[in-house]
Amino acid sequence: MMPGGHLATALSLGAATYYTTGSTEAATGAFAGGFLIDVDHYLDYLVFEKQWRRPWPTSFLRYYFMNCLKRVVLPLHSAELMLVLLVVIFIHPWPLLVGYWVGAAMHLLFDIVVNGDYGLKNPVLFYIFSYRAFHRFAAEKLIKDVGVSPEAGKHPVRDFFVRWRPIVEEDRNTESSTSALPEGEG
Repeated sequence: MMPGGHLATALSLGAATYYTTGSTEAATGAFAGGFLIDVDHYLDYLVFEKQWRRPWPTSFLRYYFMNCLKRVVLPLHSAELMLVLLVVIFIHPWPLLVGYWVGAAMHLLFDIVVNGDYGLKNPVLFYIFSYRAFHRFAAEKLIKDVGVSPEAGKHPVRDFFVRWRPIVEEDRNTESSTSALPEGEG
């Protein structure tokens, strides 16, 4: 799911959490887990992609929308971290942490369903940190080779809010083979 989609779902979850619980802390945690969990993408960009000379949000978004990734560490997108947080919640059910866990679980579920549909080689295992570590966090081993449109990255701020998936070139071979099928069989 693209960032704008996560922003919309996190705001909705935060509002629903506040409406049902009356807890500002739980609602804040839900928003943080649903959207701010993606801060690890930015950390990957700066630290592991070594893009610290271009730290601006537009450069970061353009880099991701153009599918330039080489390493995918994403420590917050981790089943292991979610398990540790769940144990802590059972010991100390702080509303902020419970909200964060629920928001992060929603975020990861949407990532698996939406990103797994088109971009990940193994959608469920991708969200296990040790699986990514086993593959040395190499993007080419974890992410499908997705064609990127020449339009990708040209309007990163607009695309952040409008697009829920990266701009992908249409597979012309599929188009031409489908149009060659007899009517009613495509």
